[in-house]
Amino acid sequence: MKRKVLLDTNPADNIDESFALALAACSPEIELVGVTVLEPKAELLARQVLGAYGRTDVPVASNSHWTRTANVAWFKYLASDLYQGPLAPSAASEAAEFMANLVAQAGQITLVGTAPLTNIAAFLRRYPRLEGNIEEIVFMGGWASQALPEWNTSGDPEAVATVFKSKVPITAVGYEVTLGCAVERGQLAQLQSRIEKGPRLLLALSDAWLRATANEVLTMHDPLPIALLCRPSLVHTSSVRLDIATSPGPGRGALYWSPTGKPINLCTMVDSAEYLHLLLSRVALVPDSETHSETYPAKWYVQVQGAYETNYYPGWSLTGHNRHQGLVVLLEGQCSVSIDGKDYVGEAGTVFYLPAGRSYSIKTDPGMKVIWMLFDLYETRSSLPPALVETVPGLAAYIPPGSNSSLLQLLARQVAERWPIPREYGVLLCKASFLELLYRLLTISHMERAHTQDDTQVALLQAKWYIEANFHKDITLDDLAERVGISKYHLARSFKQEYGVTPKEYQLGLRMQQAKKLLQLEHLTIAEIASLVGYSSVNAFSRAFRREFGLAPSDYAAKLAGEQG
Repeated sequence: MKRKVLLDTNPADNIDESFALALAACSPEIELVGVTVLEPKAELLARQVLGAYGRTDVPVASNSHWTRTANVAWFKYLASDLYQGPLAPSAASEAAEFMANLVAQAGQITLVGTAPLTNIAAFLRRYPRLEGNIEEIVFMGGWASQALPEWNTSGDPEAVATVFKSKVPITAVGYEVTLGCAVERGQLAQLQSRIEKGPRLLLALSDAWLRATANEVLTMHDPLPIALLCRPSLVHTSSVRLDIATSPGPGRGALYWSPTGKPINLCTMVDSAEYLHLLLSRVALVPDSETHSETYPAKWYVQVQGAYETNYYPGWSLTGHNRHQGLVVLLEGQCSVSIDGKDYVGEAGTVFYLPAGRSYSIKTDPGMKVIWMLFDLYETRSSLPPALVETVPGLAAYIPPGSNSSLLQLLARQVAERWPIPREYGVLLCKASFLELLYRLLTISHMERAHTQDDTQVALLQAKWYIEANFHKDITLDDLAERVGISKYHLARSFKQEYGVTPKEYQLGLRMQQAKKLLQLEHLTIAEIASLVGYSSVNAFSRAFRREFGLAPSDYAAKLAGEQG
């Protein structure tokens, strides 16, 4: 049975609130019946996100008395104002009254808070008789493990105190639990590959946030309360008693442990990899049946089953089939190796990787000295037994000698020396050396794969992506060439051959196309649009626009107004 949810949020504050809203809109485990926001500036964006995900059945209400208004410039001009699509309806009543009507109708409902708890507290104060209809309050906020204030709790500590005085069961997600839940730009590829309005709007909002904040990552705090309702196994919780500091001072808004505090179900740990996998696939509208589980190195642990240094006589050969995975580090001599029908030749410094269950053969004509390491790799899983990882993803079967060979041999020797000593600390040292060796080998494998691509092609893509992300800034050919690591002459010539325009022409085209979109918005002046697309002078912007389209920006705007009128 679906769980009825009312989400109290404020997407004007941070990008992750829009992700939380999108996750709530498209998750089949919950029935999103309504959304409340703290300020009118956030209401339109919430209605847009819901509309983009097809949820025009979910009304949105706002609190007109919230005083800490957010700066919405980060999303307004670059994403929200450009959105063209359906909108979720605006509720006829303000937030607390809207909550009361929904809670009274729903029977049993869960309130989820990803912003300061002002709206939820106002509802509880005005409608205490409806407490019994609330199944649970789940909120994001506080830093109880450090007894430090955090945005959501410090925004309205008295609201937290009101919620804590209620008899409603509470689950809290601490700020520190989600600090390791960051998404890099490259991980947004799932959104970029979709044509639906929801993922496209979320991608535009993400780009606007990264640009406005100059951040490299998006930290996903606020979607976790929604995610844990969909998949409780993502988190570990503890039953604790917490209170909130409401007195003036630097600690105002801090949650802290107290023997007389409110009993809280506190989330203390999250399976961050599974959480982000669920979040990104859901908001990209990828059906659960099409998602595939990935292997995450952060969740690996290893059992070294054998490690020894051995000399082999001239003419020695072996055909084998390992039950465990294996690494062979060639210290001296030469050998030829065949792994799954692929042939390699190794000399001192070479490392071979033998996946479990695969056939291989090794032969040495002059003789050799090697270190063999046999190991099993497992991945920890929430509430399930560890899963055996049969093949190390991304590890090359053949790693030739190089500048890292001495370090690799040193680490292999440390593993071989420590493995025979089954003392507790000796085992830890053995595993530590092996994991460092595995990390080094994976890094080298990744670099080797990258080098197989044409360096110029990689540089051109990097240049193109940089221009797209920074078209509103001044970009010189010298700066661009230095950033991508090739000469400016080679960059200019190759960019023109690949894309048909010079880097400067490509940047100008992006500026002009963005200007045309912004000119559709009647509330922006020509000067504001010129600034948004990177011009400090209105005259320079107008000249560039006229050269590109044959008429002045003001004439283009008037033409649009005439067509629409």
